[in-house]
This record gives sequence, C-alpha cells and structure tokens, in this order.
Amino acid sequence: MHVRAGFRAVLRQPALALGEIAWRWAFGAAAWILAIFAVRRTLAQVDITQVELLIARHSDLFLIADASARIIVQVLPQLARECLVLLPAIAVLWVVAATLGRAVTLNALAPDGHAARWSALTALHLFRALFTLATLIAWFGSLLLAGLAMPAQNPATAVIIGVLSAALVGFFWSVVNWFLALAPIWIVRDGRTALKSISDSLGLYRRNPGPYAGIAAWFGLFRAIAFVGAFTAALIGVQASAEAAIALCVVIALIYFAVADFLYIARLAAFVALDESCQLSAIGSQPLTPAPEAMPSPEH
Repeated sequence: MHVRAGFRAVLRQPALALGEIAWRWAFGAAAWILAIFAVRRTLAQVDITQVELLIARHSDLFLIADASARIIVQVLPQLARECLVLLPAIAVLWVVAATLGRAVTLNALAPDGHAARWSALTALHLFRALFTLATLIAWFGSLLLAGLAMPAQNPATAVIIGVLSAALVGFFWSVVNWFLALAPIWIVRDGRTALKSISDSLGLYRRNPGPYAGIAAWFGLFRAIAFVGAFTAALIGVQASAEAAIALCVVIALIYFAVADFLYIARLAAFVALDESCQLSAIGSQPLTPAPEAMPSPEH
C-alpha cells in the first residue's frame, strides 16, 4: 500500500523526480570536475623520464613493476595533498546541494508542513558528510591495520581480515546513513531539530518494523532489477566498436542513474505516507472525551 502511495505521489508530481535528478546530477557533475582537475594537477607534478618509459615498455615484468613503483612513489604525496583539499570541498558542495534539494522535494511531498528549517537541515547534512568522511578514514585504517597486524608470511589471512573489517565498517555506515537519509522528513514537515529528527527516524522503524522493512525490501528489489538490466545492456553494448561501446555505456549509466533517483524519491514518498498513516492511526485510536453534561439550572 505504501509502496504504491510513493509511486503515485511522484507520478502525480513529475517535477519531484526531475528535481531529485537535477540536484543530484548537478552535485555529481561538479564533483567530477573537481576530481578531474585534481588528477590533472597530480599528474602534472609527476616527472617520468625516458628511461622509465622504456622500462615500462620492456617485456620483463619485474622491471615494469619497479618502474611503476617509482612512479607511484612520486604520485602518492601529491595525490594526498590534493585529497586534503578535494574531499572537504566535495563534502561542502554536497551539504549545500543536499540541503537545497531535500528542502524542495520534501516541501512538495508535504505542502502543509512547516517552513524548512535551514539550520537543522544544514546541520543534519553536515553531520552526514562528516560521518561519511570518518567512515572512509576508518575503512582505509582497517585495511592498513590488518596488514600491519598480520605477519608477512601469511598475506592471505591479512587480506581476508582486512576485507571483513572493511565490510563491517561499510555495513555500519549503511545502517546509520539509512536513518539519517530519512531524518529530513521530520525537519521539513514538522519543524524538528536535527537531533530530534534522527530520533523520529528511528522511531518510525520501532513503531512499524513490518511495513518499514517491506518498503525497504521492495525498493531494494526494484533497484537490483534496474542494476541487472543496466549491467546486461552494458555487456551487450561492449560488443560494438570501441567508440560506440563507450557512448552506449555512458548512455546506459545515465539512464540507470535517472531510474535510481526516481526510485529514491518514490521510496522517500513511501516513508512519508507510512509516517502519515501512523499519525492518523494514533489519532483514531485515542478515546473520545465525553462532553461535560450541562449543569441543571437552580430552581427559583
């Protein structure tokens, strides 16, 4: 029921999907431009000699690995300096785009709600950005610590432990980020603070675990079907010539991202419908207070 309500809400207002695509793609394009600029600056600082180029073309794998290692040693320090600027810049860009985009889409989904609390929305998305950056650091740190903790004689065990610990960090991030992604509903519609909206997001799951999991499962299935379809189309497209295959893959990727964004805003609308139905049920279950009886007039 709530899944259908989410799709109906978006289909009644096509501008919702267009707005979701617009702010996400605008952020993605800007982030890619910044990343390409950083990579070009990094490569410009790398001094590759003719000797290293000749070695790289040599058939000896050990010489090729040695030349590649020397190039990587030159790249890593500059790349680290670029990342120190690039990652915070992308995070700030995402906070601005997500705050504006979510305020617009949720105001369209809940037009009778409060005016958007910009400070609360900004604080929530800033927390999400910082949490994601901290998760990236923990992810790389888990891989590094696994390599340092295990003996060099047993690299396979180190790889397995590193991958498992990194997967655990990623799972923790996905669970927390799920509830943070729904929290703007209560900021825009009910005027909650950032912390209170996170509590309301958790409360929606505690009150309705069955319908909540149903919405998540259905939209996860739709997303998986879209991904499999895009992947299959890309495999078919690579059979063409190189230029045509690249063009087809780009078009398929853009179509998939558009479908994914449509599903995302429909899922958000489904959770809005679930919360509103819970509020109506709570109001309907409240006992009616009988009206006080009129006092009899005193006899004269």
